[in-house]
Amino acid sequence: MKLTKKTIQLICDLERIIGDECYNPHSFDGWTLEEGKDFRYPVTYTDNDGNERKSWSTIQNIDKKKLYTMRYKFGANNLFIGIGLHNVLEYLEKNYNLNFDELVKNK
Repeated sequence: MKLTKKTIQLICDLERIIGDECYNPHSFDGWTLEEGKDFRYPVTYTDNDGNERKSWSTIQNIDKKKLYTMRYKFGANNLFIGIGLHNVLEYLEKNYNLNFDELVKNK
């Protein structure tokens, strides 16, 4: 799979879907008096100047270098979501005869 602007944006869109699925059962909303809260887990990436940035929305217009730095930070641990999703798409292409370059070409 080639990492074109459209396939990179697909990975960023998929990251947003995953990041939106966080839940903390121990949180409390004082306004609604409800326990438990869904939230968007922020994705961290390194910008062109080498600075760490956090995003709570879909990342737009990034390049391959920044894609490989996209990660969820859990204390001292990092889950490299950009690389992970790229690997998942390559797995699907290889094992299910898909071609994401063609699928996103006309999007």
